Amino acid sequence: MKIRPSLLIIMIILLPAPDSYRDCTAQDLNNKILMTVGGNKIQAGEFIRMYKKSVEPGKPLDIDVYLKQYIVFKLKVTDAIRNGYDTTKSFRTELNGYRNQLAQNYLTDTQTKEKLLQTAYQRSLTEINSWHILVALAPEASPEDTLRAWQKASAIRERIIKGESFEQVARGSSDDQSVKINGGNLGYFTVFQMIMPFEDAAYALKKGVISEPVRTPYGYHLIKVADKRSSKGRIKVAHIMKAAPPGTGETEAKQAEDEINNIYKKLQAGTPFSELAKQYSDHKESAVKGGELDWFGTGEIISDFSEAAFSIRDTGTYTKPVRTIYGWHIIKLLERKPPGSFEESKSFLESKINQSYLNSISKKSFVEKLKKEYKFKINQDAYNWFVQSTDTLIIQGLKKYDRATMPAVSLYSFANQSVTTDDFANYIEKRGPMIVTKDSVIFINRSIETRASDQLINYENSVLEKKYPEFRYLMNEFHDGILLFEISGKKVWNTVNDDSVGLRRYYEEHKKNYLTKREIYAKIYTLKSYKKEKLLSAAYKKYSRKTDTDNLLLKKFNKKNDTLIIIKEGKWFRGDDPEIDNLQWVTGAQSFTRGGFPSIILIKSVIEPVPLSFKEVQGEMMTGYQEYLESSWIGQLKEKYSVKIDNFVLDEVKKKLSNE
Repeated sequence: MKIRPSLLIIMIILLPAPDSYRDCTAQDLNNKILMTVGGNKIQAGEFIRMYKKSVEPGKPLDIDVYLKQYIVFKLKVTDAIRNGYDTTKSFRTELNGYRNQLAQNYLTDTQTKEKLLQTAYQRSLTEINSWHILVALAPEASPEDTLRAWQKASAIRERIIKGESFEQVARGSSDDQSVKINGGNLGYFTVFQMIMPFEDAAYALKKGVISEPVRTPYGYHLIKVADKRSSKGRIKVAHIMKAAPPGTGETEAKQAEDEINNIYKKLQAGTPFSELAKQYSDHKESAVKGGELDWFGTGEIISDFSEAAFSIRDTGTYTKPVRTIYGWHIIKLLERKPPGSFEESKSFLESKINQSYLNSISKKSFVEKLKKEYKFKINQDAYNWFVQSTDTLIIQGLKKYDRATMPAVSLYSFANQSVTTDDFANYIEKRGPMIVTKDSVIFINRSIETRASDQLINYENSVLEKKYPEFRYLMNEFHDGILLFEISGKKVWNTVNDDSVGLRRYYEEHKKNYLTKREIYAKIYTLKSYKKEKLLSAAYKKYSRKTDTDNLLLKKFNKKNDTLIIIKEGKWFRGDDPEIDNLQWVTGAQSFTRGGFPSIILIKSVIEPVPLSFKEVQGEMMTGYQEYLESSWIGQLKEKYSVKIDNFVLDEVKKKLSNE
């Protein structure tokens, strides 16, 4: 069976943070050409790295032995390149896929991201119950509207500080429509369940304190933390529901309550929970599964339901009927998981960061580093022209810039790259109205930031192989590994599976290597009495010429229900029993000791080894045929491609490896 080496992907996961070697340069030896295989130059650094990866702890690996294996590997890769395997669409797609995954480790500010992950994990260990009031304000609001909204929020805050009830003020002042249901109380939530500025403020607040107005894309929020508690982890429950959502009439609501109470009585009488859920629950999606819901944590499901579910102490037990805004529920606890460790939670937290604005923080930090490294510079005159020439029509995508008055210069530059004013104008005009603002300064600043960030990251991506030897070596491994897999499949694995004629021919030529075991057909007499060899020998000699030898021996030794002699007849194969292997495998009787007891074996026949049938050895034969094909292929490669080794560089490599 051929299995694509999954280690290619594991390498990505095991990479050290690129910051640790970001400023390192390759040593002179690493850049020296150790050998050429079929004209392809191979640096000493690549060989040294592959050798080190192949050495197992505590098991020295002879360099010359490994060199021979490495040359064979490179011969196969060279053959794949010469036959165009590296030009196929499937190869390019797969290699680019590996590169994109690998490059992410180098195109991120890993230190900033790690801090964000640690902060997110610490927050995930705490659940917050808070109240809030929203003063709605559009993201693109004018400074005048923004000030009015802030003043309104500040005035509301003063009313609460002077003693008015937060809930009453929220019901009368909040623009959040859910206040009609919850009075401004959001219930318990944890990390990534609120928009980030709101979350930041809530986790920074002490219990009972009312925040200053907090700006989010929705407007200004006033937040009051009612409680903080340790995370309750995640649970899996089943439920039975009788629906009574908002707007349900009094009669229907009472009927739902009566029905849930009757179901509860059936549960107490012993009717299985899953049966009642399937028969009576109005939540059809879970009813077919006996009421089972997916795993959830705090803040992922309505608060009344969540709090009731988490209050169940023991798995297998259930609540009394619980009222929520959707109706009545009976909830049964199936499983419970405590909060995971940082390492256990890391993958989930990373996925959430990638979906949130926190990812832009990490990206922005990385871009700032690139700007310093590549001496990013804005042409102030060109910048001023864009600010002055940008009006609301251009911002809305309804007008183009006047090229006649546009200065024909670079707007900004970095490394060996530059973006002209015409390039930037084309970018804005083709992009359309993506930034919501009426301020030309904000519009141009954000446009430059967006465009330059992408260009800086793309440039960094384009020089990764030159900049980081580790990245280059890994990409070479991916490149060669894919080619090796593909050409080995065609030259060896696929041939073994498809070439039945060749496999049969190989069997005929090598069937003497696949023989049956030598065997004997015999009868063994064992006397279960120590040091009675002469007694057994005399009795066997006396009765062996009789036709009923076995019965006579049994009568002699097995008296009064004692079983002193045991007779066993059958086949024995070479290698099955060391005591029998040590005997002379010839017909006739022999005395020996079996398990410490005196024994006699009567070998009736000796069957010599013969070739096994093709069907019996087909699986083993395929392995042998595969080795034969590979050996033949390697022989052809050695004749086809020249290998030249620089022995001076090889001596340096050996010296370096022996000193490490």
